[in-house]
Amino acid sequence: MNGADTVTTFTVDNASTDVTQLFGNSPMAGVFFNLSASSIDAVSGVGSALLQHYSGTFCISSAANCGGVDILSGTFTDAAFGAAGGTGLVVNVSSPPDTLVLSSSILPASDLIAPTSFNLALSNLTPALASIGSTIAPFDASFAGTASSAVAAVPEPATMGILALGVLALATLRRRTIGG
Repeated sequence: MNGADTVTTFTVDNASTDVTQLFGNSPMAGVFFNLSASSIDAVSGVGSALLQHYSGTFCISSAANCGGVDILSGTFTDAAFGAAGGTGLVVNVSSPPDTLVLSSSILPASDLIAPTSFNLALSNLTPALASIGSTIAPFDASFAGTASSAVAAVPEPATMGILALGVLALATLRRRTIGG
């Protein structure tokens, strides 16, 4: 969060994780997940929930700091929402209508076309979800996520793995810190 309490940035730095259900359910262990997303508007209350829009990037790679093989990376713009006072926050990007552009050095570009989605569930927020100034207040959390995209009209065995990308399990209970 910045000093004026107007911008929140979600960051995940080099979280060691496992990718499952890609390429015939062969798990890829010990890959790295990075995320950086900053708020682009003021937090708003929707009933008892908090909603704020974010723009950011993520990568899942074979080496730290998005190095090595680019398993999946992307840029996105969408919202994060969760119950005020609750212990969870969800980032849900679905293109269309939201903005999500995916790339990979192991998945064909034809398999990364819309419709696409990227979902990140933040849980065990400490402290509970709240706003400060015009943004979401700082917290630490665990995360898990999924990504999916369309598959070319006639999938080959190597590209069938993209179907499973929808249940990509970044199921890692790692800490994530908001910085700014």
